[in-house]
Amino acid sequence: MSGAENKNVGILAIEVYTPRTYVSQSKLEEYNGVSSGKYTLGLGQNGLAITGDCEDINSLALTVVHSLLEKYEIDPSEVGRLEIGTETLVDKSKSTKTILMDLFAPNTDIEGATIVNACYGGTSALLNAFSWVESDGWDGRFAIVVAADIAAYARGPARPTCGVGAVAVLIGRDAPLQFNPREKATHAANVWDFYKPDHTVEYPTVDGALSQTCYYQALEGCYLRLANKIDAISNATGDDASASFDAESADYLVFHAPYNKLVQKSYARLYFLDARRRAEKKYSSTTNDNDDTNNPLAEWVSKPIHETYTDRALDSALKKLSTTSFKARLADANAASKEIGNTYTASVFVGLASLIDRVGGRGELSVGKNVVVFSYGSGALATMYRLHVRDPTQSRFTIAKMAKTLSLTARLAQREEVDPCELDHALETRARMHHAGPNYIPLYPPERLFPGTYYLNGIGSNWVRTYSRLPLSTNSDINQIMERGETTTFQPLAPALVLQMAKRDEVSTPVTGRLRVLSKSDLDAVEMLNEANNRIACVISGVAAGLPGKSGTAVFNEDNLNRLVSGEQCITPINTGAKSTMLDMNVVQLKKHKDGTIERYPVNEEAKLIQLAAQLGHLSLVDAYGVPPGLAQTMDVAAQIAVAAGLEALKSAGLVTGRTNDPLEWRLKEEHRDTTGVVYCSSFPAMDAAVGEVMRFLESQTVEAATIHSLIAALRSRMVRFSGELSEEDEAALANLASRAPDNGEQASKKYNFDRKFLFRVLVLGNAQLAQLSGCRGPNTQTNAACAGTTQAIGMAQDMLISGRAERVVVVAGDNASGETLLPWLGSGFRALGAATTKAAVEDAALPFDKRRSGMILGAGGIGMVLETESSANARLTATADFSIKARLVATQYSNSAYHGAALDRKHIGSELQRFLTEVEFVHGISKSDIAANGVYFSHETFTHASDAASCAGNEVAALRTAFGDELLSKLMILNTKGFTGHPMGVSFEDVTAVQVLLSQTVPPIANYKEKDDYLGELKLSSGGSYPCRYALRFAAGFGSQVAFALYATAD
Repeated sequence: MSGAENKNVGILAIEVYTPRTYVSQSKLEEYNGVSSGKYTLGLGQNGLAITGDCEDINSLALTVVHSLLEKYEIDPSEVGRLEIGTETLVDKSKSTKTILMDLFAPNTDIEGATIVNACYGGTSALLNAFSWVESDGWDGRFAIVVAADIAAYARGPARPTCGVGAVAVLIGRDAPLQFNPREKATHAANVWDFYKPDHTVEYPTVDGALSQTCYYQALEGCYLRLANKIDAISNATGDDASASFDAESADYLVFHAPYNKLVQKSYARLYFLDARRRAEKKYSSTTNDNDDTNNPLAEWVSKPIHETYTDRALDSALKKLSTTSFKARLADANAASKEIGNTYTASVFVGLASLIDRVGGRGELSVGKNVVVFSYGSGALATMYRLHVRDPTQSRFTIAKMAKTLSLTARLAQREEVDPCELDHALETRARMHHAGPNYIPLYPPERLFPGTYYLNGIGSNWVRTYSRLPLSTNSDINQIMERGETTTFQPLAPALVLQMAKRDEVSTPVTGRLRVLSKSDLDAVEMLNEANNRIACVISGVAAGLPGKSGTAVFNEDNLNRLVSGEQCITPINTGAKSTMLDMNVVQLKKHKDGTIERYPVNEEAKLIQLAAQLGHLSLVDAYGVPPGLAQTMDVAAQIAVAAGLEALKSAGLVTGRTNDPLEWRLKEEHRDTTGVVYCSSFPAMDAAVGEVMRFLESQTVEAATIHSLIAALRSRMVRFSGELSEEDEAALANLASRAPDNGEQASKKYNFDRKFLFRVLVLGNAQLAQLSGCRGPNTQTNAACAGTTQAIGMAQDMLISGRAERVVVVAGDNASGETLLPWLGSGFRALGAATTKAAVEDAALPFDKRRSGMILGAGGIGMVLETESSANARLTATADFSIKARLVATQYSNSAYHGAALDRKHIGSELQRFLTEVEFVHGISKSDIAANGVYFSHETFTHASDAASCAGNEVAALRTAFGDELLSKLMILNTKGFTGHPMGVSFEDVTAVQVLLSQTVPPIANYKEKDDYLGELKLSSGGSYPCRYALRFAAGFGSQVAFALYATAD
């Protein structure tokens, strides 16, 4: 015998931990609305262990190791090596092994670390322990190997393969389960079947089909190598050389078990591999006896191996061959994992413990029996090895003692079944914990855990995790019920706060709208329920902006978004005609002094007028998009620019081609029309058209527009109405005037004719016009939240998506406040309020956050944004690569301060921002500190400055300090676009610029900033240029106390 065999290195003891609570797979089938047997037969699973946020990988390891030490009365000084295998990491540096050292004090002389490689880490730790104990450097102490994991999957087909478990194994010499290092084979390859690249979530990225193929390939490599090694050993030792090692040579087998059905199919493939080995031996033999007519696998033996992985006929044939042997050799090992679920690194050890518990408990795991173990970890690493049952010379560690101590079957029967909905509650809570960061207190109470279980107290402000242990005896109601074996209705596991958050999250679940109106012929019950259970993630697939600028400049250019990010100036002087009109309006500004007196300041000279605006250049729907002239004339300018922005956004999203002005190139494909909605916002919808038409009518009635004959007739009519009959002298005078008036020489006036398209301009707005042109047949509406309009419209669109009313929504905004028609009226209005600047130079007027700011500047423009469910966008990406996901819309919120028509309520805005950020952290796990450190803030700042406290910047910064605090606010990069675009009213260039900033990782500077405003305090104002960021937070305020927020994130 070899030296290793003489030392009899192997397994002395084993302990298992799995949570007390579990979900029945059959009830989970009902809950998920899938066909009966999909999980119980299709996956071969019966139960699934679950845990909330009061347990983590460290607590699992503490529990199982402490239990091992306790049950086998192992003194900490007896342990010289401790190694952990896990892929459930809570820290990228500090290992779980160091956490476990608290159990071994004062012994600090313990080797080992934490090993990470998907499900293989525990096996690597085991092989290391075997080598350490077998080596000449062994100091006589035990080694402990721990394999523990929380298998968590996102909602979808993989979620039923979740599970929780931990196993601790004691390694030493003179073991009842002996390991021979010569009977071991390993397979290693570079494959991307299962991995966890995103450290912000527990969930893996999985290619299910590839992973199964990799499992088969690893099994094939390990099994064939091990079989050849064992055959070679048999030949060398003089054993029966004619009996080659095969699928029935081992007394028992233990396989890594993500789910039981995979184990069944994998074991069956060993028969196929045996058939191929026999065929190869026959073909190479001198007898050349190749008659395989009686071989039931003959038709597949010569096929390329990769063609057999998905061959269902072969699977069926192998099942018939292997079923009896599987039940005899693997059923006991699989019993526990069928009840617990997938436990990643612990899986193969749970199988071994199950075998010891059941077969050893029956006294059948007797001396001379052998067990073949196959361990697989994605990526991929795998090892197959053989253990031998022997009679140790000592009595402290035996198979019988292991089986009795484990009592695994009995312990699993003592668990508490909970409602299937608890799986979702627990995993969503764990996802929030994963994002929450420091100062986290678990929501799930520890009382529902088994006695003696460790639990997480919390995560401190310095990220330190602390743990406590439940007493071994407890008098909780649940414990008493379980001990008495009473059957009860399910007791809610999730605490009230978790249920409250789940209820709130229903708003983010498509349970209304389209799902309710679809008939069973459109979606079967399974698909409807699956869609209803899936959280909707909103992404931005298209953006566009129509900018103001110099006269003659096209409103839409391909580089508009880059112009916004680079901070290109769009504000220019207004013409003298507009100024003259405003002077004629006799504007008076009122100023209220501290003593209560009011002073009137007439705007009676040009220097007191507004001097600057951001005005639109050239736009033709006919030329650019092939819109029929008659249809284009039914839209006012605001609607036209909004429609154009919508079409450009659809093009950006790859939903229309838009290569030419052929109208067909700007229409959606038929399959997208019913699921695409439109939301249009404007501060002055149809006002351009209404005011313009009224002014045209009034001008036709002025003296300058009338003929002398019409004026004489009008004069006579008024005199008659005033005094009754006219005297002969009056009639003669009027006749004399008429005779002196020219008959034909006078210029004929233009008589007013009512425009037949007027009603369309004021009644059929941009949302309907865009739908008509592009074919959007989904939900369609218009909103007016004044200057908060775009951000509110984006929130409304998100609501449409998460309620299932649409798969995508085009948000468009258009306003022309600085145009020829509205400028005199709106400019005079803001001037009367004292809210508009009268500075003549842009560098003296456009001053966001600058102490010198003196008022706003009117602007104009349009934006378009295509919001889409992530599933819809991904489906389109699979079919075409004509677009990309630009960013994610994480969350929105809109409300009203119920405060004042023009003033901002800083307290309410601060509390609403606080509420928004709290919701974001709860639902999405994105903290304020994360936003401050890795985000940018798009301000509403309009440069108004009636006083420090009443200024837009003063109120906005105060709200930011309320929500973030001074320290975090000092880290938050603050941006502003109005310093370059003026104030385009309901059009938010900030929202589309936010998307472009996240794409380009470049930020615009704060325009013309020179002088710090001490009232605002220290702020991190942008100076422009490259800036890495993951989030963009947007705040918008509108007249009438409108408040809106949005949070965007990078696409990845």
